[in-house]
Amino acid sequence: MTNYNEHTPVLLEEVLSFVPRKKLTYVDMTLGRAGHASEVLARVLKGSTFYGVDRDEDALDYSRGFLSSYSSKVDLHFLHIDFAHAIDEIRRHEKGADFILMDIGVSSPQFDDPSRGFSYRYDAPLDMRMDRSDGITAKDIVNTYSEKELYRVFHDLGECRYAMSVVKKIEEVRAIKSIDTTFQLVDIIKSVLPEKELRKEGHPAKQFFLGLRYEVNNEIGELKTGVEKAIDFLNPKGRLVVISFNSEEDKIVKDAFRKVDKPHHVDKYAKTKDEDSYTNLTKKPIVPSEDEIRANPRAKASILRVLERS
Repeated sequence: MTNYNEHTPVLLEEVLSFVPRKKLTYVDMTLGRAGHASEVLARVLKGSTFYGVDRDEDALDYSRGFLSSYSSKVDLHFLHIDFAHAIDEIRRHEKGADFILMDIGVSSPQFDDPSRGFSYRYDAPLDMRMDRSDGITAKDIVNTYSEKELYRVFHDLGECRYAMSVVKKIEEVRAIKSIDTTFQLVDIIKSVLPEKELRKEGHPAKQFFLGLRYEVNNEIGELKTGVEKAIDFLNPKGRLVVISFNSEEDKIVKDAFRKVDKPHHVDKYAKTKDEDSYTNLTKKPIVPSEDEIRANPRAKASILRVLERS
C-alpha cells in the first residue's frame, strides 16, 4: 500500500530559529503530518501545551500517533476544525499563545494521494476538499456554477489569463455529460489554450486547479481571518510564523503584519507602553536556500514571515 503520510517540512531550521526557549503554549494551525510540530515539540520545555489544528481528519489521525511520544512532556490537544475558527475554540482554554505556526496550503500527502483530487498529475475524481466530511467538491463547482461564478473562480482566484475561454468550453462539455475527473478537466483546459501557453514551463492547468482549490476550501477567506485572529491571540513576546506559497497568500500575510506593525506612541510619564504593539521580525521575507530547493523542490515557492507581540 502506498504511504501518503510522507512529508518534508519546508524552511524547518528557519522556523525552529524563532521558537522561544521556554515553557510555552504552541499552536500549529495547519498540523498536516506534523513535520514541523514534531521538531518544535522536541525543543520545547516540559510542561508546555500544544494545540494541533487541521481540517483533514486523516492528518489528525496520523499526527495523534506520530506525536504521542511527547505526551509525557507536553499537554497535547488535537482539533478537527478550520483555522479561521480554531482560535475561538482554543480561547475557551487559553488566554493566549507563545508560538503559532501556519503552513498555508495543501500538504504533500494531499497532493500525492490521487483519491483526494487535488493534482492534475493523476486521473481521479474532482474533489479537492481538505475536510472530506463537509462542503462542496470541485466537481460540484465545475458542473453547477454559472458562467459568471466560474469566471470568478478561474480569473479572480486562480488568476488565469484564458479563464473565459475555459469557462465557455466547460459549459459546452457539461451540457452533454458531467465533468467528473481531473483528467477530463485537464483535457478541457488544454483544448482551448493557445499553443504558446501549452509550451510554457509548468503545467497548463496549474492556476485553474488553484482557483478551484481556493473556492472549494475558502482558503483566501480562511487565511485572512485566521491570520488576524492569530495575531490577536499572541501573548506578550509571542511569535506568529506564517509560511505561504504564492504572491497572493504572501500579500495577505504581509498586509496583516503591516497593519499592526506600526510605530506606537509611548508616554514618557506612563508606567507602561502600549501592550498591543507588534514587531515584524522579517522585514525581508525568508525564502529557502538553494540546498533546500535541490533536496525538496516543493520548497521553492515557500515564503516565511514572522511577527512578534511586544
